[in-house]
Amino acid sequence: MQSTSQTGSTSRSHATAQPEQGQCGASGVLDAASAVATKVRLAAGAGEAFADWQSALVRAASEAPGFASLELIATYAGSAEWQIVQRFDTAEALRRWQATEERARLLETLGHLAEPGGQALVDEAAPDFHAASFVTEIVTTTVDPGKEAAFRAWAEAMQAQQARFPGYMGTLVQAPVPARRPSWTTLVRFAMPEQLDAWLASEERARLLASADPAMSTWKSRRMDNAFAGWFPETEDRASPPAWKQTALVLLVLFPVVMLEIRFLSPHLAGLNLAVATFIGNAISVSLVSWPLMAIAIRCLNWWLRPAPARRRRVELLGAATMAALYGLEILAFTLLW
Repeated sequence: MQSTSQTGSTSRSHATAQPEQGQCGASGVLDAASAVATKVRLAAGAGEAFADWQSALVRAASEAPGFASLELIATYAGSAEWQIVQRFDTAEALRRWQATEERARLLETLGHLAEPGGQALVDEAAPDFHAASFVTEIVTTTVDPGKEAAFRAWAEAMQAQQARFPGYMGTLVQAPVPARRPSWTTLVRFAMPEQLDAWLASEERARLLASADPAMSTWKSRRMDNAFAGWFPETEDRASPPAWKQTALVLLVLFPVVMLEIRFLSPHLAGLNLAVATFIGNAISVSLVSWPLMAIAIRCLNWWLRPAPARRRRVELLGAATMAALYGLEILAFTLLW
């Protein structure tokens, strides 16, 4: 589901904060019993029909009393395995949704799309939060009073189209919570930035945006690229480094911290419960990597992380050689230490 209007405003920014999830009602927290997950493995060739099924599910669930959020999750890009997480304000609201004829009809249709001989469609405990490696566009939409039905119908068409695009990984839809989160929040996930960009720039999406009622809603969007974006913010003249460079630098910094903990810290924690000892080690690792090690590494290797366009090819080769040499030195040093 995605919303827009011709009067809406768009802004792009990199974000590391996770979207609100499991938050609803006066207490602000959903009970675990108010969410379920349905897993399915699609039959070959069922992708097109599943895209239409997703849009119908999003609309039906969002119209149900007590709806909090719906999340469609692909195991990986192009995967036949999907997880459908349905969250409601209360366990009773969830039970009412599970008992509806509309949901039963949708599950029956999904059963026809599932792989023959596969596992039966059953409700399972929902995960607290799904995290994976993909690029996400976050869309927040304020819908004018009385326009909710028109918004859902239009958003259903948007969902059906985006689910057909290459690299589509799933959608999270969260209902408004008055006084806390007054807008609809939609996360649209793709495997690669260029695949998300292809959808955002597509003719199909442009036609849907043009068809939206300007009086229905206003919207804004921003991009949440990856888990390390907070360390590598965009600047006015330089984009964030690609995800593989960010990951490579985190590995360079994290590896020696973990090795030193194994060598010097683990013997002192051997008498503790495994969970407690692991927590202490992870807490120290995360703290050291977050500050000051990543800041030092970024400052020292920024020439490679964000090369100037005029010298990009030479810098990329030199940077790759530098990273390989640093990895080799770390491995050699700890091999000798042991």
